[in-house]
Amino acid sequence: MNIKELEKRMAIFSTPLDLDKYIDDGVISRYKNTKTQFVIHCRKDELPEEINARTKGLKLIQNKTNGNTLVLELDLKVRK
Repeated sequence: MNIKELEKRMAIFSTPLDLDKYIDDGVISRYKNTKTQFVIHCRKDELPEEINARTKGLKLIQNKTNGNTLVLELDLKVRK
């Protein structure tokens, strides 16, 4: 990782993530009223950079219809 990439990543973490924007756009939705877990409604490689940089983990959860749901855990802390 070079200095420019590091600065860009630090800029992402220095501003709050606009979750409402991504929820309204249909990219993600909240998973069972949790604060940091979200269902992805696109392919992982199509996620915006702001979400991708804040990803802490991914889980594949089987739902009632025997389909799979991809749940993303995000780091929502803002750092200075």
